[in-house]
Amino acid sequence: MDRKDFKIENTAITIFCSEKADSPLILFNSFNSDGAEIVDMLSKMDTPDFNFLNVKVDDWNHYLSPWNCPSLYRSEPPFDGGADEFLSLIEKTVIPEALKLINGSPSYIGISGYSLAGLFALYAICKSDIFDRAASMSGSLWFPDFVEFFKTNLKRKPSKIYLSLGDKESSVRNSYLKTVKDKTVELYESVKEQGIDCIFESNPGNHFFEPDKRCAKGMAWILSDNR
Repeated sequence: MDRKDFKIENTAITIFCSEKADSPLILFNSFNSDGAEIVDMLSKMDTPDFNFLNVKVDDWNHYLSPWNCPSLYRSEPPFDGGADEFLSLIEKTVIPEALKLINGSPSYIGISGYSLAGLFALYAICKSDIFDRAASMSGSLWFPDFVEFFKTNLKRKPSKIYLSLGDKESSVRNSYLKTVKDKTVELYESVKEQGIDCIFESNPGNHFFEPDKRCAKGMAWILSDNR
């Protein structure tokens, strides 16, 4: 795959372009990665051809949180609801620039992320009609009132949604994080009721165990057309 790196408003972006025309485009919001390891994993998983757009997000608690929420720990900043600002940047600038670089027009655009970026992926399909598929790996679905918001605010019915969680992620003291499994199951059941192709997978380990491997697994599923 041909790799290109550029910046938009101090946001580092890497795109891996498929040689095959009109391959789907998968956007991945990352914290400290350029996406190369995940692309390499996907290339070994017999996925269809794809374009991969990695957007490195520095201030997660601002850009990926849909609305204000207190911090989880005293040493961390609060979540201050900058998701709409970031989504606007993606829609109006990042994706249009990416489309200039890929071969042909993507058959669809998907969005994916891990942790808070997984929450943002689901928020994005509620607020935008650009994305046809979403993968939320270990998504922060503990976020207050998010599941209720999701149930009634889908702007466009996506064709596929992938959800996953580590089997030890809810085994914590924090009152918010303890709800993550119940909230993820609740959202999964709502998605299925709406007739959307969806899977919820449980992975071994806590929130920090093998995140790249979990991300590749989720993106491989939304890239596949097998139900």
